[in-house]
Amino acid sequence: MSGTRDTNWRSYVGPADNGRTITTAEWQAPDQPKQWDDGLKGSRLKNFTVHGLKIPDFAEDSIDFVQGENYTVRECTLHGSMTVKGAINGLRIENVAISGTLEFGQFDNYWKPNRLPTRNAVIENLNSPRGHRPRVKLWDATVPEIHASDVELIVIPRSVWLPYFLFRY
Repeated sequence: MSGTRDTNWRSYVGPADNGRTITTAEWQAPDQPKQWDDGLKGSRLKNFTVHGLKIPDFAEDSIDFVQGENYTVRECTLHGSMTVKGAINGLRIENVAISGTLEFGQFDNYWKPNRLPTRNAVIENLNSPRGHRPRVKLWDATVPEIHASDVELIVIPRSVWLPYFLFRY
């Protein structure tokens, strides 16, 4: 909450980027990914798809989605983590390998009292290229539907995250 701005390798913002599909045809990872906060940042999008990408480990996340609805990540390899925050409604993750953690509803600057949680997510065939069970952390989020995926589901209790949201300033 320091007020510093993220520097992201690629940023997509609605409504201009609504309905887009990002594929390898337009994706090229940077030579030094750790100099960027997030690899792919999507904000306030609708019907946005990421398909077939190999995304390195960046300083914060390989993918960071903030607000919006109906995001899809399909047939990707994420060498870092993925964060889905800001009351996103609708996320589908299919055939994805993730080395880091998948976090839903992570504490963020977008939280407001009485805001709906991140919700309506489906995870299908999520695995780790490192051979361990992928970790899925739920902060302010409903439990996603999970199919054909052996994940370690970690629910962060409201008693832990709510005080942070309420008293962070």
